[in-house]
Amino acid sequence: MIKIKKFTSSDIEFNEIARVSNLVNHDSIDHPDDDKHEWNNRDKNLISDRLLLYNDTILIGILFYGQGRAENSKTCFFNIILDPHFNDNDYREFLYQEMLNKIKIFDCNKLFSDLYDHPNYKKYKNLLIKHKFKLVQTNREYICDIRQINTASYQPLIQKLESEGIKFYDSRDEMQDFEDHFKKLEELEWVIDQDVPISDGIKHTRTSFKRWKKNCKDFYDNYYGVCIVAIKNGQYIGSTDIEVLPKAEPYKGWTGTLGVLREFRRKGIATALKIKSIEVLLKKGIKHLRTDNEENNPMYKINVALGFTPVPFSQEYMKEI
Repeated sequence: MIKIKKFTSSDIEFNEIARVSNLVNHDSIDHPDDDKHEWNNRDKNLISDRLLLYNDTILIGILFYGQGRAENSKTCFFNIILDPHFNDNDYREFLYQEMLNKIKIFDCNKLFSDLYDHPNYKKYKNLLIKHKFKLVQTNREYICDIRQINTASYQPLIQKLESEGIKFYDSRDEMQDFEDHFKKLEELEWVIDQDVPISDGIKHTRTSFKRWKKNCKDFYDNYYGVCIVAIKNGQYIGSTDIEVLPKAEPYKGWTGTLGVLREFRRKGIATALKIKSIEVLLKKGIKHLRTDNEENNPMYKINVALGFTPVPFSQEYMKEI
């Protein structure tokens, strides 16, 4: 019997969600402890939940959904994962319609979802197109075996920047005692984030400093690959952060953000940040690095120059309701 059940955040559910997700994932691995950690650390001021689809006692599908922050508070961000053995049924539709009822609680007027341009997600894309979702952004996705990068060839660039007064530091291991470190880092990240291309209809939003610092500490304590910050004359001018999931994929890094303040661009600082971070990752035994950028963002040229190779792009879909 097919039935949607309430998510209770039990260990069994987290294990089963990871199991089903890994039937679909094409280049990543989910671990139940990471999902549980993220769920427990979510912003509870925002509405978020999961719908669990069962075939008798076996989980076969999940719909994740959550309310956006601030200016995006009437936008619902969601995704559907379905066991491929049940692809030819209308189970995604069943979950989708149930979600529409649930999100009335925050007067939702916009829906947003993303997926990869890969066969594993074709049926999900068909559902979105059926409901007249529009493709609003495409992102280039890349992977690199960083062991193949000749970091020594970039040392002249780094030395040149350092001679101009630009210094590079490890955020967690070298900077926590710097004056106003967290305040300056949060401000830098907010400025950089506002320059990251996002879909029309979605707004950049800034979390409270308290919430940001909690997330930063969690990154330092649990998923830290590296965060390199560029400084000149005490000003934080650029940074990159890379997450590692030690239980799921301990030899792979996932790039969060790489950015430089506008007035300091076109000097090679972004490349230097990338190289400095890769040097740290290599010492930790990390072998591969994933990254992405909006398809028209010139940042992709840095990735290509370093030897990153394309993997299936990600696509973002939106619909007003």
